Amino acid sequence: MMRDWLMSRFAALSLAAGFAFLAGCGGGGGGGVSAEVAGPKATAMVQGTVDAAPKAVKSGVALAAAGDPIVVTLAGQPAITATVGADGTFTLRGLPEGRFTLEFRQGGDLIGTLEFAEVAANQQITIRVRVVDGEVVLLDEDRRGIGNAGIELEGLVEAILSFDPAGDGTFSLAGRTVIVRPGVTAIRRGAERKTFQDLAAGMRVHVKGARVEGSTDVLAHQVIIQDPGSPETAGGEQIEICHVPPGNPSRKKTITIDASAWPAHEAHGDTKGAC
Repeated sequence: MMRDWLMSRFAALSLAAGFAFLAGCGGGGGGGVSAEVAGPKATAMVQGTVDAAPKAVKSGVALAAAGDPIVVTLAGQPAITATVGADGTFTLRGLPEGRFTLEFRQGGDLIGTLEFAEVAANQQITIRVRVVDGEVVLLDEDRRGIGNAGIELEGLVEAILSFDPAGDGTFSLAGRTVIVRPGVTAIRRGAERKTFQDLAAGMRVHVKGARVEGSTDVLAHQVIIQDPGSPETAGGEQIEICHVPPGNPSRKKTITIDASAWPAHEAHGDTKGAC
């Protein structure tokens, strides 16, 4: 009797240990750290507009006559998708911080991709694109915080407070401390990328960012250095560039974009001026 009880007890313990081993290895769908916990937070948002009159989408067919709608999807996450409406607009929510790629498809065919880097928490990205010769070209990009934490400041830099070459830099603006963080904050003057060292007291800037919880500090997503007496307005400056499609340099073309979109083009090898 005792022997039978001991054998049944041993079998039960062995079975439990087996299930624990499978769970630890990801077996049976249990255990482990989920992608939602280990991966980047999914809080960003993209609002986009596809120009109403691109030259071509696929097989030389104009968008107005192509029939099939354009579908925008987060690469690697097909569940996050949006269909471009009749007015050319679309919205994607729940996008990850850091870096991600959007894929544009029509009739199942991939017609282009756009890669986004240095995406901050709760950031709203507004873009305008055009489909040119079967490629999606970024024309304009604007980033800002969303929700109650979103904030914009404009004025003269009061003082440079601190700078760490390997970390954050801070400056004061309108009585607040503005935090410039590598990988989060983009600094530019017109179409030119700048660094924290380019900032100086007395310089006019426009800051877009988010309030740091529990303080009046602002984590900057974008710092725009303005020319004295000429405050920059979003989308106000147009520049001509030689656009080289990634992986297809033989199809380079001259296009005109908003200055706000230049950093993304510069990052993949485009140059200023006509081809």
